[in-house]
Amino acid sequence: MKKKPISKKAYPAHRSLRIRTSRKRRPARKSPGSRLSPSRPESPPELQSSLTGTIEHPFPAVRTEESVPQPQSLTEFTPAQQTPGEPICIAHKNMRVLLVTPLLEPALAEGGQSIPEAMRLLVKELIVLKAYEGFSDAFARFHPDLVLFIGGNEIVSPADLKRIRQTNIPSAVWMNDERGVTGHMRHMAQAFDYVFTQHQSHLDAYREAGCTNVRYLPFPADPEIFSPQKSMDAERFDVLIIGDAAPQKEAFIDVVRGFSPELRLFAVGKGWGAHFVPALPSLNGEGMRDLYNRSGLIIQWEPVQRRVFEAASCGVFQLVEASEDLFKYMRNGVDVVSFADAAELSSLLNGYAGQADRKRMIASQALWSTHYDYSSLHIVMELLQFVASAA
Repeated sequence: MKKKPISKKAYPAHRSLRIRTSRKRRPARKSPGSRLSPSRPESPPELQSSLTGTIEHPFPAVRTEESVPQPQSLTEFTPAQQTPGEPICIAHKNMRVLLVTPLLEPALAEGGQSIPEAMRLLVKELIVLKAYEGFSDAFARFHPDLVLFIGGNEIVSPADLKRIRQTNIPSAVWMNDERGVTGHMRHMAQAFDYVFTQHQSHLDAYREAGCTNVRYLPFPADPEIFSPQKSMDAERFDVLIIGDAAPQKEAFIDVVRGFSPELRLFAVGKGWGAHFVPALPSLNGEGMRDLYNRSGLIIQWEPVQRRVFEAASCGVFQLVEASEDLFKYMRNGVDVVSFADAAELSSLLNGYAGQADRKRMIASQALWSTHYDYSSLHIVMELLQFVASAA
């Protein structure tokens, strides 16, 4: 059955009326088009300076939430990957969206409440439902312009999947597939018109399953959780490693352990017991935020982009293994510093040792970018514009 197009209703006629009054004329205001410019606000001059030499850092040495520049207007936000000069699609402003969240898992555990909050700012109306059996009955009750399902790990009833497949309402699924694509996820994705995945390496898996509109779109960091926080010196450690201590990563581990015998290490991942490094297999939410803020340096290999966003939101300098996911949103040497092998990681550790100003400047630029390049609002807007433009 042919899907109905995304609604692009015109504003009521009275919206265009101009009423003449005898009040004193005010100075001319900037047109809406200028505020919807695809270019993000300029970084502070200090952040545009060279990496060499002494840097007058605009943020205090102790990271605090007050140091984060606040956006001036919602209309200033545009997706990080918007092509200069490309017209901005605002069809989503007239959309009614039905957002379906996991039934048993914590609602939006990865993106937090920032996803529905951003959605409310970008669409005409948002209805949020749990994925209980028979949730698709709500389609006839609410008549949404888009059904957006977030998750993918839970089993959805065959009847609900059948109704999603047969309805003329455009539907999208934002997969929580950070740890891989399962057979259940492939089967589930076939019912939706649009599929959003956490890794670019997963695109082919969904395309081979018959999905045509597939896009890489990582979950954003929730700014209500992940932000700069103070920590006591006794709680701090030198390096936080995010990644498993797998055999193929032994060279990375040897570089970090050999950098300094007195290095205080902590890890989030599996297999660290054999290396006598304090570690947790996994952590989310405020527990992960506290680890980020206790770190002098974060090293990530086989990174999940959401984790990189979270650390950036806490204002911490990061060395991240290079990946195609990373470079879509973040700039090497500007927001993060990437490494391709053990030799490059060793060179970077030695090169940045004692370079507090350089590390602080890069971390601060990433913190700035979490508000102007890859915030929750940007990521959700990218999803909506992709759906609206493809409809």
